[in-house]
Formats: sequence, structure tokens, C-alpha cells
Amino acid sequence: MRTIQITRKKKFASALMPYWIITGIRKDDFMKQYGLEGDLCEQSDAGFPVPRIDSSVLDEIGTRIENGKTIELEVDDAAVSLFASTFDGSLSNEIVLDENAPGHITVTTKGGFKNISCPVLLQE
Repeated sequence: MRTIQITRKKKFASALMPYWIITGIRKDDFMKQYGLEGDLCEQSDAGFPVPRIDSSVLDEIGTRIENGKTIELEVDDAAVSLFASTFDGSLSNEIVLDENAPGHITVTTKGGFKNISCPVLLQE
């Protein structure tokens, strides 16, 4: 087991929406398993994201992180990557967890207001 510290940058866009950090499955496999195409969910005519995954699935396989918070995540040595998901199913980039993997990752938000917001993972 190894510990990775993850900080979610405080942002106004999606401030009330939790994100989930997912480590037990590769992003491509996750997308295939839940029938997701592309990183972003659809946008309604009113400009709201159209949910494409149930939050109970995210609670079951991921670790929730709130706006402006820092968590320490125990990651199994067999885990090969991590990525993040919004409540609606918009996905971040994937970070490979190899021997050069960072001990700290920052999660920020891209988009919001006129565009669908999604998490972005930054290695530090």
C-alpha cells in the first residue's frame, strides 16, 4: 500500500458538486463497463449536465473529495492509475501510478457556467 495526498483546489465552478477519485479500475475499462463515451456528459438545452452514471456507483468504487479539501488516499500497490469523476459522470484525465508517480496530486476544475465542468488532475 502507498499513500497519495490529493488536494481539490477551491473553485467557484462546481463548488457544491463532489468529485470521486477512482483507483481500482483503468479509465478505459470503467468507461466500457458503464457504457460511457467521451470524457464529458451531455448538456441539456438549459445548460445543465445530463447525468450518465448513478452516484451510488461512484460511492461504491471511489473516494469522495469536496471543494477545497485534502484527503490522503491509501492506494493498493496493484493499482495502475487514478482518475476523477463528477456527480454526473464527467471524467478527468488519467494519471498512471508507476514508480515515478507523484505523492501529491491536485484536482482543479475546468469549465463551468457556459460549459460542462470537469475535473483535471495535476501531478506535483
